[in-house]
Amino acid sequence: MATQYRIGEFAYLGGVSAKTLRFYDEIGLLRPASVDARTGYRQYRPEQLEELASIVSLKSLGLPLADVRSQLNGAGSRKGRRDLLCELKRSIEQSIHRATRSLQYVDAALEELDVSKRPISVVVKNRPATVIASVRAKVKKYTDILRFEQELMNDLPARSIGDLRGVLWHRCADSGSLDGEPFVSLKHAVPFRSFYDVKQLPAATVACAYSGLDDDSSEQGYNAIRKWMNVRGYQLAGPKREIYLDQMLEIQFPLKSA
Repeated sequence: MATQYRIGEFAYLGGVSAKTLRFYDEIGLLRPASVDARTGYRQYRPEQLEELASIVSLKSLGLPLADVRSQLNGAGSRKGRRDLLCELKRSIEQSIHRATRSLQYVDAALEELDVSKRPISVVVKNRPATVIASVRAKVKKYTDILRFEQELMNDLPARSIGDLRGVLWHRCADSGSLDGEPFVSLKHAVPFRSFYDVKQLPAATVACAYSGLDDDSSEQGYNAIRKWMNVRGYQLAGPKREIYLDQMLEIQFPLKSA
């Protein structure tokens, strides 16, 4: 009579638990050679150790048990196994890439803690398109834009002015000149005026940071977003946006992938 092992012996020889063998039997992955009709004990043949080794080997590579079963049940050809392993390789490479990027982000956050007294959090938001009235002007210093903001607010009907208010910066000081565009969202249609434009502020995915209204605080916010974009490989996709929130600024950089 051919040698057969009871489940505990076979599990020990195969380096797995008896519970695992019962589970493999339940899902049809590795059936016992026989089951005692009286006791219900499972028994396995020695040659099934090779089949168990194949299961353990493929599973250790990360293959789902359903794919392992298709391979071992004869549905999978040599080419099919190669295709499965190649797909698994691509998946692992993508995981490594994501993990490497995450590590870069963590390193950047640690560096920010080392050099900044107050680390600034950068978040990504999706902002819808909004109808605005705006005035574009070139100025010598940032505070000069306030005059155009005030003229815009004075020229618009109060009932038409919405809640969103800020400045679009087409060019900032680091580019050698200042080109700003104060704007306010509109709740209602407004009469045409040559002084201001009525247009749509386009929808955008933006990187955001919050700051105070003073120059030092806002510059820290700008720098935080620039560093965040550099680490993640984003580029600027339009004028920078400053949104007024009472005594705070929300700084927004529209994003596009590099």
